[in-house]
Amino acid sequence: MNSNPNILQNKTCICSIKMLASALILMFFGALNMQAQQVAGAVDTTSIRIGEQITYEFQVSADSTDLVMFPEGQTFQPLEMIEAYQVDTSYAGAKMNLIKRYGLTQFDSGSYTIPRQIVSINQQPFYTDSVAIEVNNVVVDTTKQGLYDIKDIVAVERATSKFWEYLLYFLLLAAIIGGFLVFIIRRSRKKAAAEQKLPPFEQALFSLKQLDEEYKEPARGIDERDVTKAYYSKLTDIVRRYLDEEVYDRSMESTSSELIERLMLEKQEGKIDLSKETILKLDQILKRADLTKFARTSPGTGQAEADRLVAEEIVKETKEAIPPPTEEELMRDAAYREALAKRRKRKLILTSVLGVFGILVIATGILIATKGFDFVKDNFIGHPSKDLLESDWVRSEYGYPPVIISTPRILERNEIALPDSLKQQMDMSTFTYGSLIDDFYVVVNNTRFGGKNEANLEASAQGFISTIEANGAKNLIVKTEKYTTPEGTEGLRVYGTGDFPETLNKDEFSKGAYEMLLFTAPGVLQQILVAHREDDTYAKEMSARIINSVELQKSVPTDVK
Repeated sequence: MNSNPNILQNKTCICSIKMLASALILMFFGALNMQAQQVAGAVDTTSIRIGEQITYEFQVSADSTDLVMFPEGQTFQPLEMIEAYQVDTSYAGAKMNLIKRYGLTQFDSGSYTIPRQIVSINQQPFYTDSVAIEVNNVVVDTTKQGLYDIKDIVAVERATSKFWEYLLYFLLLAAIIGGFLVFIIRRSRKKAAAEQKLPPFEQALFSLKQLDEEYKEPARGIDERDVTKAYYSKLTDIVRRYLDEEVYDRSMESTSSELIERLMLEKQEGKIDLSKETILKLDQILKRADLTKFARTSPGTGQAEADRLVAEEIVKETKEAIPPPTEEELMRDAAYREALAKRRKRKLILTSVLGVFGILVIATGILIATKGFDFVKDNFIGHPSKDLLESDWVRSEYGYPPVIISTPRILERNEIALPDSLKQQMDMSTFTYGSLIDDFYVVVNNTRFGGKNEANLEASAQGFISTIEANGAKNLIVKTEKYTTPEGTEGLRVYGTGDFPETLNKDEFSKGAYEMLLFTAPGVLQQILVAHREDDTYAKEMSARIINSVELQKSVPTDVK
């Protein structure tokens, strides 16, 4: 079995179109427009002044079990509905009498007509008569009206695009990241430079030179014995550190006698070619240093300078006595330095990545706190409806007579197979984008059925609602009102909400909204449907933009070949 989602979706669309065709066929040949005397509408006055209120009253007589629905929204345009009052209900046996009042007004003078209103009883529409209203100007006695100076011009801030705000935010973020990377790179270089110390021999001579500069003259205010003690401590540490790195790796923690014994042993074993006299010179320096540090004796300045020269000779003689490193030792040392450099580089990269990630997390948190999570998600992660809304829209004509409409994508034609008995009676063109299980769904249907009769828009809407329910929608709330396009074409607007099946699992539902426009002319029915998820703000904006862009051609054919 083929489980390709695209194939399944195409099959779903084909089934939806077939059910749509069936509903339209039943709609044309089974719907009747009925009017009865059980509904009446009247106004309390037909002439008002600007801003005054008119009370429009419905009186309905029906059975007590009937479902009665009164108009909702701005169905009284061009008058504005400012208040809808509660229904007054009274009973007389099995009958009930309902009175529903609306408060209307208009703020421009002129002659207006309240269009026919629809009251639904058991989903059967009943119409009231249109009412002419005269709105008069308020007469002003200019001789008694006070005059006032013209107000000064008020300066307002110039509107600016948010592009510069976003650009500034990104530049600031880039500057922070750049500064962080420069800081850690410089720190890594300084650390590497610090680790690249001089070789042991050069370091020992350099330290002895620094010792000479530091103690060239005794520091004033300090006891000469303290100077001598510090001097001998540093002198012996220099020699010990050199021996620790080149001869015996425990020279620093060994006692003076232990170090001398170890050097004698190294000489006997032939590991170093160091003379006995040099070892004895070192022994004397170490003993004088111990006496200076622990017995607080002072050998004098001359002796200290002599020992300094002897220490330098010991270092030089020791270097000459140490055999040169083998090729294997040199390679091992080079490999160690290479491994150290690679480890330092990996650490630098890891620190950079973690630091930049931390900066981005902090910046994202600040943006979420100031702009909100939805703003960040939709603008940086992406949102399908937002991408559609901000794309290049297309304005096209669909069907004949054409329905002119703007959409984010070109609608695709879907062929509907009609029974042979109906092919000579009607011609149906359907154009769609998406399906009811998608996040956004657009349908334009253009049907020509011949003759000069006009379709029943209420019955057509009910047929379309049945089609939506057949495609999986449920719990639909249906509202209707008259609609007029900007060029003056009158039609019917049907809108509401319901539960729509999810894209991946049709057994799960989410809240959806829909809006439908229906227009009729002799031999023609034109329908536009837009459906989307109710919580999708971008889809709501797209839906309003599509509905407001609808334009119809006034000339229509009178027959179907």
